[in-house]
Amino acid sequence: MVPDSDILVNELPAKEFFSETWASLPWTPWIPFTADKYELRQIPKEPGLFRIRPAGKDFLMYIGETKKILHQRLADLRMVLKGRDLMPWADPHAEAPALWAWQDAEGFAYECSASPLDATTSGRQGMESYLLYRYRQEQGESTPCNFGRIHPRYRRSTSRKESLRGGKLEAGQKDNPAGGPGLPPLKPAGTPGEPGWMGLAWSIPQTLGTGTIPAAPAGPGLYILTDAGSQEIVYIGQSGNCARRLEDHARKSRSEKELRFSFHGLENPVLPHQLRERENDLTGNYFEQYRKAPEFQFRNK
Repeated sequence: MVPDSDILVNELPAKEFFSETWASLPWTPWIPFTADKYELRQIPKEPGLFRIRPAGKDFLMYIGETKKILHQRLADLRMVLKGRDLMPWADPHAEAPALWAWQDAEGFAYECSASPLDATTSGRQGMESYLLYRYRQEQGESTPCNFGRIHPRYRRSTSRKESLRGGKLEAGQKDNPAGGPGLPPLKPAGTPGEPGWMGLAWSIPQTLGTGTIPAAPAGPGLYILTDAGSQEIVYIGQSGNCARRLEDHARKSRSEKELRFSFHGLENPVLPHQLRERENDLTGNYFEQYRKAPEFQFRNK
């Protein structure tokens, strides 16, 4: 046994999501946000994926992707977070308000690691979902700054155009629900589209049309859209009102495919970030099995 005095204080556990080969991707070493420009040169000048952690902690804060150059994306983010008295806007970096809130509340010093990925937008965003899925499977919970989450004692800034600055809540104000607990990850089970996929009770598939939507719950739920011909899932979704969202799909669908839908209702109350967690568990598992995202999954992002 190693004496306590010989254990390195800053030594981190051997987490798979800290590895330089996590998910078979070539990750850079961990680089502090305070690093000089020479050390930052290790960040690739290519599109790809990135992960952020608090120095000395055993979890990730955020997992993201970018079509821009990773080096510039992360350099810009660290400047947004550096020496700010005010919470930054939610654009151009959607994660900046949440990272700032945790930095302000806990004094976190961030480190980043990046991996280039030569892929389509759908492929890159599908890999981001897969990494979030893998993280939840290993850690048992989500990162604090994905899925719209934020520190419970802070409210989020809006975009510059909306111009509502976020910040710390007053002592008498209730916690921000977006800082509430997440749902535990779904356990992998079955094949996408099967009745018991991911341990959920999916409804019998029906043709997507306004006459059949009332079968869906007028409350929170998950749903899948499937190509009636190939039986392949083309979209995985979630909504606080599943019936209304499916009605929107039926009304706006311009697909040449005949689509069918299946749903799984969730008990109330369910927070928005919890719905997004469930949607991502499904999308990540789909990506794990087929190495691609559903055809329509990221079309509007």
